Amino acid sequence: MIQRIQSVFLFASLCFLVPMFFLPIAELVHENGEMLFFDYTGFSVYDSGSTYRIHNQYSIMAFGILICALNLVTIFLYNIRLLQIRLCIYNMLLLTGLIGITFFVVYGVNDITSISFRLPVVFPVVSIILQYLAFRGIRKDHFMVEALTRLR
Repeated sequence: MIQRIQSVFLFASLCFLVPMFFLPIAELVHENGEMLFFDYTGFSVYDSGSTYRIHNQYSIMAFGILICALNLVTIFLYNIRLLQIRLCIYNMLLLTGLIGITFFVVYGVNDITSISFRLPVVFPVVSIILQYLAFRGIRKDHFMVEALTRLR
């Protein structure tokens, strides 16, 4: 059943992850005054209304796509609850790794005078919380189904 509350949590988690590819996560000011914007596709520079990409981050983009795809697959595996539980745990671990990689990449840029993070930096944390809530709901359903099969 796709209308279960854990499916709603998983879908909400996916809705928080997809904008990370389009919204800037951090603004970095270079020593020469150039302003860099970081999202999961890489670093961009905005000059007088035009945008050009200066450095692509294909590894982070692939990692984010993997997490989104795993989240989408988890939504539709509602018949196989144990696999759905495992995928939720894997997704939470991957999201934690994504947070770490994001900070590693942002703080690893040379010649930066200031870094300011924007609101989308908390989206993976919210997604981890939603994944955990979905995990709890799936586990509760699994225990309920096991209890019903014992009664038969």
